[in-house]
Amino acid sequence: MIRSEIIAMFRTENPEITSRVVTDAVLRDWLLVGDKDFCAKTRCIVDKDGTTITTTEDDTNYDLTIEVTSFYDIDEYPGGGVTYNDKRLKVTTIAKLDQDSRTWRSRASGTPREYYRRGKYFYLDRAVGSDADDIKVYAVLISTDWNTDVAPYNQLTHLEPFHYGMQLWIKWKMKNKIGKGQEAVAAWSEYLEYTKWVKKELGGGKYGPITFRP
Repeated sequence: MIRSEIIAMFRTENPEITSRVVTDAVLRDWLLVGDKDFCAKTRCIVDKDGTTITTTEDDTNYDLTIEVTSFYDIDEYPGGGVTYNDKRLKVTTIAKLDQDSRTWRSRASGTPREYYRRGKYFYLDRAVGSDADDIKVYAVLISTDWNTDVAPYNQLTHLEPFHYGMQLWIKWKMKNKIGKGQEAVAAWSEYLEYTKWVKKELGGGKYGPITFRP
């Protein structure tokens, strides 16, 4: 469904919510925000081909919001993550690096094997040792602004079965606006359960327990 159809359906299902209660312009503003929230919670937009970062010798960290257009998170699931010279890096933490080696911060440049993320930056466990090798990041992306009369979720056709999520979003917003607190809490819970279901459906099981076999 395109945006105007989603609004029309909402009006049909909630005839008491006339344009005097809330205008179409307000609904469009709500939907723009809801589209981004839904896509973030379900992680439904991914950079399937990965983004290549050209390295410079002695680099240790990168600003993901600069390197990856519309970056939201690293897609750290099978087939994703971060690679260096076509070899996948293991995600770690500062605490784990400290536990393994107190001197890791002073390592000579070479071949990174692990990385960790802090906010919009990701850091390597050692500085890059060669300009010739690239890093590739597979990311979950923020949706583009839904500010025209088109379908949500970057107009990706495989996401059409989940357009109803936008109905649930504006239902929650409306309950808050008209002061129905308990109903708003229930609507938010319904929306959250729906996003969890969509995430599971899109993940094809990859968001459940993962078993690695040699």
